[in-house]
Amino acid sequence: MGLESELSTKVYRLMELHQEFADGNYEEMNALYADDFQGSLYMPRVGQVENFNADQIKEGNKEAANHFNGKKMQFIFSGLQIVPQHENQAAVSYEITYRDEERMVRALNLEVWRKGTDEKWRIIRWYQEKGQSET
Repeated sequence: MGLESELSTKVYRLMELHQEFADGNYEEMNALYADDFQGSLYMPRVGQVENFNADQIKEGNKEAANHFNGKKMQFIFSGLQIVPQHENQAAVSYEITYRDEERMVRALNLEVWRKGTDEKWRIIRWYQEKGQSET
């Protein structure tokens, strides 16, 4: 399987894992982050960028799963682009649309995935720009 095919499978599984927040699940998602992960997230409602390391993003996923547990919601990933950087690393971008019963939020994601010596792809860098919440 080629790099683009492998990574597109991982990204679409990540979308499914976001859906599993509704069931309180987050452990499989947390396994997708490398130990040296670095991430940044722009939150329009507070007007600033928040930075995360691996432990912080994993704790954030746990909190999200607790928050969304039992709620009706939907995550849609679209416009997937994969740019190989070398045989074991690639930049990935896509748009996320999140919907629940009260609002819709769109965001742009940029991630860098690296294949480890164990042959598993993990996210090493992540940047997300959220849009305004729409009701």
